[in-house]
Amino acid sequence: MTFTRRIPADRLLDFDVREGDTLRVIATSGSAFVVQVSRAEEGSLHRKSTATEWLRHAKGSVRLETGETANDVRMEYYAAKYGLAQ
Repeated sequence: MTFTRRIPADRLLDFDVREGDTLRVIATSGSAFVVQVSRAEEGSLHRKSTATEWLRHAKGSVRLETGETANDVRMEYYAAKYGLAQ
């Protein structure tokens, strides 16, 4: 189950919470909560590439078999990435 609630900003100011952070309630103690704040490392925020971009940048380094198309390679990539049987 997922739900969203609004919390007044002044309650989170000491956490240096930023957009994109994840807050997880670890424990409750009376009227207090123990909260864990998770933030992705700055260097790990790189954009994931798609199979199409990979094919475009790998142009010339990818050797297609006789009768194989770029779409065949793309589908093979996705099958391997998502563990699908072809």
